[in-house]
Amino acid sequence: MARRHLATAVLIAAAVLAVALPRALANDVDGHKAKLRASALLFEDFDSGSDWTERWKHSSADKYTGRFTTAQAKDWKDKGLKMPDKSKHYGLAALLAGPVEPVVGPGAPLVVQYEVKYSEGVTCGGAYLKLLSADPDLSPEGLVDSTPYSLMFGPDKCGGPGKVHLILRARNPGNGTITERHLASPPVPDASDYTHVYTLKLSPDHKYEISIDGEVKSSGDLLAEGVMAPPLLPPREVPDPDHTKPDDWVDLAVIPDPDATKPADWDDREKVEDEAATKPRGWLDNESPMIDDPAAVKPEEWDDDEDGVWTPNQIVNPKCKVGCGVWKRPLKPNPAYKGAWKPPVIDNPAYKGPWTQRRIPNPDYYEDSSPLTSSVAPIGGVALELWTVDSGYMFDNLLVTRDPQLAALALEKLWKPRHDDEVNAFEGQIKKNQEAEKERKRKEREERKKNRKKSGRRGSEQLEALADGFLNLFEPGAALAPLAPLLEPLLEWLRGNPEGIVLLIGVTPLLLLTLLMIVRTSGRKKSPKDLGAAAAKKTDAVQPDDEPPAEGDDSVAPAVAAAGEAEAQGVVSGQAAEAVDVADEDDDEQDEPAAGGARRRTRRAA
Repeated sequence: MARRHLATAVLIAAAVLAVALPRALANDVDGHKAKLRASALLFEDFDSGSDWTERWKHSSADKYTGRFTTAQAKDWKDKGLKMPDKSKHYGLAALLAGPVEPVVGPGAPLVVQYEVKYSEGVTCGGAYLKLLSADPDLSPEGLVDSTPYSLMFGPDKCGGPGKVHLILRARNPGNGTITERHLASPPVPDASDYTHVYTLKLSPDHKYEISIDGEVKSSGDLLAEGVMAPPLLPPREVPDPDHTKPDDWVDLAVIPDPDATKPADWDDREKVEDEAATKPRGWLDNESPMIDDPAAVKPEEWDDDEDGVWTPNQIVNPKCKVGCGVWKRPLKPNPAYKGAWKPPVIDNPAYKGPWTQRRIPNPDYYEDSSPLTSSVAPIGGVALELWTVDSGYMFDNLLVTRDPQLAALALEKLWKPRHDDEVNAFEGQIKKNQEAEKERKRKEREERKKNRKKSGRRGSEQLEALADGFLNLFEPGAALAPLAPLLEPLLEWLRGNPEGIVLLIGVTPLLLLTLLMIVRTSGRKKSPKDLGAAAAKKTDAVQPDDEPPAEGDDSVAPAVAAAGEAEAQGVVSGQAAEAVDVADEDDDEQDEPAAGGARRRTRRAA
């Protein structure tokens, strides 16, 4: 009885936890959002319960036919902002509570952060933010593409890998011009299906950081050379526009030697006629390769005065089965071809050195210790002014703040759980697909077994088990899984013919043995001595190692004498033959003195 009550209590506790835990987590997320909304310059989660439509307005310009909606993306637990239609311009903006300087004082950076998800893929489109310049006349409904902005940040991709924009619109206090300053080497956005969070941090000391999913992808000093193009501060000097290179200025250090001539034996013909080629038999020299179509008929409506002289279409001459017309020898690669001849280069006697344009003080130069504050206009609103070929771009948890800790909170408590859910769902789907594939293959094997039994093809249970064990080595996650695509035809055949495992087991060692023998054979090389001896045997030449027997060596002479005596008698005794073999083992070929003191070769006794 006690155990029954304990089990009931556990079940009740589990049920309560299952209901209470999601609510607790939801309340926790709502609490974080409330903190962000209360502390940040702007925080928007675009959820239906947050009355986001009261703060964000679509542009009333005719160009912006796209309308943002809210939707719940796959594996999301709440809604976000969505671009639902393809190939449209979208314009949506919201005002800040008041003008916001890009940076203020030590320790008060500007942080912009938001989430982007390409829920239906990305081919070409922007997903960046424009931080609009503060202006008394600024209104969300009046948003157009030329509405002034102070800063633009976010991913933009079309065709190539894309870029994460960082653009500052800075005003020159000297002449009043406003110029876009682009990050010279922007990072590449992440175009995967997961939700990604983009973070920009601008510090009062003009340092910047761009992070994707919390990982810094680009950072540096905005005032350093080469970081912004054009630079945030103008250079002190600029090239003198009135100083141009003289027409007679020679800046070529070397020139081709005008006195050099191509050698008389230099052959630069890449192709030459093949002198060995002969005209094919049946070639008709006096026939034209193309003739008038005898079946062609002049159209009745053809007017020679208006349409010109009518001529029938040309067709291939049916007589030219081998060839017609003037026969020419085919070309072949020129064995004497040396390449294109070029004269050698010499020092240019007229060379004056590199020409350098004179530099003058920049009339637009100005000094500014804090250009982010003095040159970049205060921020009055945030806009999504975009065009895209695709649909399904999602935006969420948009944050503008001076506190990096709030951005870290949003990343850790809002983005990371969502990202983890997406990763787990994706991995779970992969596992589910793998299990489904295994089940499909299992059913196919069972079906094939039934079909084999019906048709009388019955392999032994041992062979089927062996074949299944072999096939399991190529299943996803197994040791040989990477080779499965290459061997799929063989594996598919083996699934339907498990008895084929016998053939596979028998053939594989033979193939390996053959390969091993080929490798060993190709790896053997004859020594120079062996090659020389072989050549000598073919030409009967005397070799350095063909020394005559030593005077005190009696092991060879009796054998030769015995062989000679047996040959003279026409019978070779077993003992003489054995002696000859022994002599041959010591020296394959012996030298005998010939008349006149010359040497002659004697062949081995057969």
